[in-house]
Amino acid sequence: MKKRNKNDLPVFDSNHDFLKEFEKKEEAKTGGAENTIDCGEKNKVDKHGMPVLDALSVEHDFTEVSSREEFIQLLEASFKKGKAKPVKKPPSVPVKKRLKRYPPVEIELDLHGYTAIGAQVKAQSFIHTCKQQGIFTLRIIVGKGLHSDIGPVLPDVVEDVLQELKKQDLVIWYEWDKKKKSKSGAVIVYIKHFERFE
Repeated sequence: MKKRNKNDLPVFDSNHDFLKEFEKKEEAKTGGAENTIDCGEKNKVDKHGMPVLDALSVEHDFTEVSSREEFIQLLEASFKKGKAKPVKKPPSVPVKKRLKRYPPVEIELDLHGYTAIGAQVKAQSFIHTCKQQGIFTLRIIVGKGLHSDIGPVLPDVVEDVLQELKKQDLVIWYEWDKKKKSKSGAVIVYIKHFERFE
């Protein structure tokens, strides 16, 4: 009589005992006839003594219509159940919060003495170069137009450039040094580097 555990299942001392028990049950099912596969050559056995089945030696009938239809139905049912819900995009981080992570001014450009066209080209080129160099915060000095007969020109020119670059997603934000363009002689520019916060 074999030992049994508390769930009334047999306890085997080794894999060999388990294999014997398994073979007894198989013989009982098949009426004592050995279940072997004749491949026309000696049966192959793995290192544990178990027969190795050659994929070509065993013929399978995959054309059974009923099982194929059943499989298709099950597959379609699983697709209907598991339709993926669209991934919710996390809310974007507000610009003010993002700017708190930016460093103080790292580099500056002085546009004193430039013409309007020269200042426009120089500002665009400078910002593009800073983006490529990994600079986050920069200052562009435009002056207050105190020495000009027609008043300040460069603040408007540079602001137009910054608005255009903001539309192109190159600049995340800009602000005048003294919060008002008319009182400021410089503008602080924050360059956009991280797409994942959008």
